[in-house]
Amino acid sequence: MAMGLASILFLFAIIIGVMLAFARFGKDRNPPPVLVWWHGAFAILGFLILLFGAAFVGLPATANTGVVLLALAALGGLIMHFKYDRKRALIPVPMVWVHGVIALIGFLMILYAMLNIADTTQI
Repeated sequence: MAMGLASILFLFAIIIGVMLAFARFGKDRNPPPVLVWWHGAFAILGFLILLFGAAFVGLPATANTGVVLLALAALGGLIMHFKYDRKRALIPVPMVWVHGVIALIGFLMILYAMLNIADTTQI
């Protein structure tokens, strides 16, 4: 259940993250702060639920790897926010790509573990 709720929250974060990426690509300005905060809020809530699930319930190894990747993506998001956005400097586009790709891979690993895709082939 923890992975399901976290996945829903991460889906919202992903949708807003795509909007943030398009707001940054090809423009000489950073995305609107309100979207940045909503993106971070959904991602943080999902991440905290996953940490709770990992600590008290236990998650499959694939999901734990996804949590680690999401932690790395979160670190990249914090760097983008505090090193660039708060100082009114443009966020480098490659950093946006790396952040998004790592987060997406982490999310897909959690989705894979939640849906138990590996065990369905044994039926």
